[in-house]
Amino acid sequence: MRFPLLLRTAHGPQVFDARTLLRIDAEDKYARVTCLAGPNTVVLHALSDLEERLRCGKRIGDLLFARTHRSCIVALHHVHGLDRDRNLVLIEGLSAPLSKRAWPMLDKLLGTLQN
Repeated sequence: MRFPLLLRTAHGPQVFDARTLLRIDAEDKYARVTCLAGPNTVVLHALSDLEERLRCGKRIGDLLFARTHRSCIVALHHVHGLDRDRNLVLIEGLSAPLSKRAWPMLDKLLGTLQN
């Protein structure tokens, strides 16, 4: 099942499958989307807008996104663990920042991942 997400890019609207999203990073007033396949794409949306669209902290089927840092949204369903520096380890050899402020929220959400 696909979870389409329509986003504006410099080249016009583009549909992303939310299942393929790994992380989204703030980049000035825009954001850079990293997916499982394909190049990173800059989208013309603020991170706060994307946080709302992805319902961060709430499930969308078997997907779960969270704002793990002031500059990053992570697809928790693609997280494999933590590294020594307390960054989240994602598939494809990527990592993502995890702020101290996000720890309580992540701890609460991790209990929901096993359901």
